[in-house]
Amino acid sequence: MQRTRYRIHQRLTYRYDGPVRSLKQRLVVQPRSVHGDQRRINRRLTILDATPRQVDVSVDEFGNTILTLEIPLVEREVTFVTSSIVERDARHGPHLVPATILEDRRLLDPTALTGADPTIDLLAEELRASALSGGALASAANECVHNALSYEHGATSVRTTAAEALARGAGVCQDYAHVLLALTRRLGLASRYVSGQMLGFGGSHAWVEVIVPDGHGQARVLSLDPTHGRATGFEYVTVAVGRDYSDVAPLSGTYRAPFAGSLSATKRVFMTALGPGDSDDADLRAIA
Repeated sequence: MQRTRYRIHQRLTYRYDGPVRSLKQRLVVQPRSVHGDQRRINRRLTILDATPRQVDVSVDEFGNTILTLEIPLVEREVTFVTSSIVERDARHGPHLVPATILEDRRLLDPTALTGADPTIDLLAEELRASALSGGALASAANECVHNALSYEHGATSVRTTAAEALARGAGVCQDYAHVLLALTRRLGLASRYVSGQMLGFGGSHAWVEVIVPDGHGQARVLSLDPTHGRATGFEYVTVAVGRDYSDVAPLSGTYRAPFAGSLSATKRVFMTALGPGDSDDADLRAIA
């Protein structure tokens, strides 16, 4: 398949024990307008069971699409239904960016979630001793992290650091991504956290992009998934990139009420191949 079209459909519902006031919500769930061989065709947000006072769409410093909204009153629940269509084209070639990104301190400096500790320093020293560089070094780091952790729901939280996850030896996709970021940045490789989706059902996914020199004033973006121990492929759709999870958390916000809420979420991503003559209005047929 040279061209593929994806439809991403998510339904996110917050439920509360009573009325909630002054709900302010930030959503990072709709893909970037352009990212490498990926481009967004359209997007839509529908809000059910509550009336927003304001809905704003903006683009942050990393080029991500950010939805922010205010709802004066939620009686018992509010649902956000978001859908997007994106297209990927294999004929685009490698994902290249200006070489100046190699010196971007946001992608080189550790964050609160991706700081190194003696264990990560030791892994970095072992990788340096291999004499690998560039993409080969990044791929070796990806394999190293994949082998160092076991996937386990509930072992960590969104506030768990890379060092803590590595010490536990377990975590979920964001932990794998944070450990890889800590390691690649310790190796001097510019790297960014990716929040995205994979084909099928389930929650969102996270992986890492490592940027390496490519010559002629350009750099190459390598997309690596440490959770699965591989490079990403056409079953992945990028939503947002940042320094770590905190930059691109899919859902965040505040409200006024004396009780906590609960979140339920469903997601479906499906894909169709497009022929050379197909237009942007080609029908979508679920094949995954």
